[in-house]
This record gives sequence, C-alpha cells and structure tokens, in this order.
Amino acid sequence: MRFVHVRCLAASLWAWLWASSVFAHAAEQSITFAETLKRCEAAPTVRAVEAALKVKRGLDPELGSLVHNPQITVQAGYRNDTGGQGADVQVSIQQGLNLAGYAKARRRSAELEEATLAAEWKATLLAEQLGAARLWSELWGAEQAEENVNEEVDLARQTLLRTERLFQGGAATQVDVATARTYLAEVQGRRLAAEGEVVELGLQLSRWLGVGGALHASGQPEDPRLPVLSDTLLTEALRKLAALPEPSMRRLAEQSERARAEETVAQRGTQLYVGAMWLREPTAPWAAFGTLTLSLPAFERGQRERADQLAAAARLGVQTEAAVSGAQADLRQALHDVSHFGELGKLITETLLPSSAREVALRERLLAAGDGTILEVLMARRAYVAARTQSARVRANLIGSRQRLALYLTALGLFDAESGR
Repeated sequence: MRFVHVRCLAASLWAWLWASSVFAHAAEQSITFAETLKRCEAAPTVRAVEAALKVKRGLDPELGSLVHNPQITVQAGYRNDTGGQGADVQVSIQQGLNLAGYAKARRRSAELEEATLAAEWKATLLAEQLGAARLWSELWGAEQAEENVNEEVDLARQTLLRTERLFQGGAATQVDVATARTYLAEVQGRRLAAEGEVVELGLQLSRWLGVGGALHASGQPEDPRLPVLSDTLLTEALRKLAALPEPSMRRLAEQSERARAEETVAQRGTQLYVGAMWLREPTAPWAAFGTLTLSLPAFERGQRERADQLAAAARLGVQTEAAVSGAQADLRQALHDVSHFGELGKLITETLLPSSAREVALRERLLAAGDGTILEVLMARRAYVAARTQSARVRANLIGSRQRLALYLTALGLFDAESGR
C-alpha cells in the first residue's frame, strides 16, 4: 500500500509539473519582429489573394480576338417529289463577328481585374503588416511586464520572510506581517494576470499570421530610423494618400466595374455572321452559297447586367473616398502616437523611474534604521513596479507606432525601410 501511495504521489507530482510547464509557458515558437513582418507574406489572407492573382495572370492571356465560335450545321434527308427523288444534304459553316468592340472591351476588363487583384495583394499585405506590428509590440510589452512582476514576486517573498523574522525578534508587528503577506498575494495575482495576457496576445499574433500555437516575442524590437517628421513631410504624405494600396484597390475595382459595364454593352452590340453553305439535291448535283446574317441591338442591350455593374461602381467610388479618409485618420493617429509615446517615455525614463527607485532605496534605509514601516516600503515598491510596467508598455507602444508610421511612409514612397532614408 505504501508503494502504491508513493507511486500515486509521484504521478500526481509529474502531472502537476507537466501542467505547469504547459499552461504557464504556452508559447511554442519564438519570433522576432523582422520575422513577423516577413511571415506576413505567407499569411492566409495574403496567400489567398496571391493564389487568385496567379490564376488570373495565367489564364487571361488566353483571351483571343474572336469572341464567337464557328458553327457547323448539317441537314440530311430524303426527297420524293415531282422534281425527283433521292438524298438531300445541306452543310453550312458560319463565323460570328462582333462589330461593337467586344474583344477589346473584355481585354480591358481583364487587365483592370488583374490590376485590382495586384492592388488588393498590396493592400492585404500592408494591413497584415500593420496589424502584426501592433500585436508583436503589444506582446513584447506584455512579456516585459510579466518579467517585472515575476521579479517583484520574488522580492515580495523575500520581504515577507524578512518581516516574519523581524516579527519573531520583536522588531515588527502582526500588522506588518499581514501587510507583507497581502502584498505577496497582490503581486502573485498580477503575475497570473500578466501570464494570461501574454498567452492571449501570443495566440492573437499566431491567428493573425496563420501559425499554429502561441508565439513568443523574442529579441529587442527594431526601432526604425524615421525621417524628420516635419510639416512638409506631413503635407506630402497627405497629398499622396490616394496612392496607398487600399484606396488604389477601391479605385481600380470601380474602374473594373465600369469596364465590365462597357463590356456588357459591347457584348450585346451589333453582330455579323459570315458563312457558306453547300447543297446537294436530287435535281442538282451540288450548289454553294455565301451567307450573311446581321444582328442589331434594337431591344436587348444588357440593361439588366449593366445596371448592377454601374451600381457596384458607384458604391466603390464612395468606398474609395472613405478609404482615403480612413488612411488620413490612421496616418495622423500614427504621427500622434509617435509624438505622444515619445514624450511619455521620456518622462517615465528620465523622471518617474529614477525617483521611484530612489524612494524605494530611501524607504529601505529608513526601515533598516527603525524609522520606517513595512507598509511604506511596500507602497514605494508598488509604485516602482507600476512605473517599470508602464515604461515597458510605453516603449512597446512607441516602437510599434514608429514601425506602423514607417510602413505607411514606405507605402507612400517617402521612406525606405531598408536603408532608413
């Protein structure tokens, strides 16, 4: 029985250790910021558009100049009348010709559809990179905050042990011990919250990139060397917003719909059918004829299809304007974030962190000299941990906003991310 009890205890301990390692460290793969941006090219949304564009580019060149297939008609029978009796055979061949420019119109539609897909690929990739930059930066900041709170848990344990020893020696009260124990529980709760946030953000980044399992942000975030953010640069960026992939895609999609409307009209336009017929009758060994058939668009001109296509074009025209307005708001937001988090990070780094760290050191000295309390030390430590956590998140937000701004300026042709100019 004792052996069985030991085995059950060992199994329980192994299961607990396994669960702790799995659930406390859910990240299965580490990824740097550069790898994140590179991985965006293989994201499902980007690959879907790329696959469609590949098929489009492969099949569109097969469009020919003739829009009708030749028609062959054979009529065979037997005739028995006053003119004689015998086999009666008619063979005719006919080729249709569109006189309304349908071949040219459909080539134009195909070219615009291909250009729209190419613009959609760029727009999807940019959106993927912007979202990935934000998620990776948030994940990195959350992991830094988790490291800070892990360190604080260790310090809180040490503080509790020291307070208990002081209490045993009569140098601390039960209130001090309760305060230290409460603080330890508080930081342990913050650690659990930080771990949950890291796992959630890691899974969000994983889903965004189409990678199985949670991701871990490894390495230091890359801070792009942005150009001087002057009023001239802002004016030029706002002027070029319509050239961003999203507005360009909407504009090309509108042009594609209008081209399809013209293609519909041309398809229903004047048609000429040219042909020849060979005839054999009982009274005539053979005869040959030329045939011409003209079809005029007197009634059916594709009004139904054209109405839908022009309605879609009108919708896309408004969406193009909305895309430009949205891009302007996003660009201004990125500029604001760079300025805002830059100033906030400078304040935290130069003032808040040094002063809160010095307060902790002074409170520790006062406690050692008998002129301070455990509560005062713990309150100072709480403020210092909050400042460190805020500093990590502000730095993550700053670098993330600078990366997003760099992506926008690169898409506008105002910045080269590789050379830093």
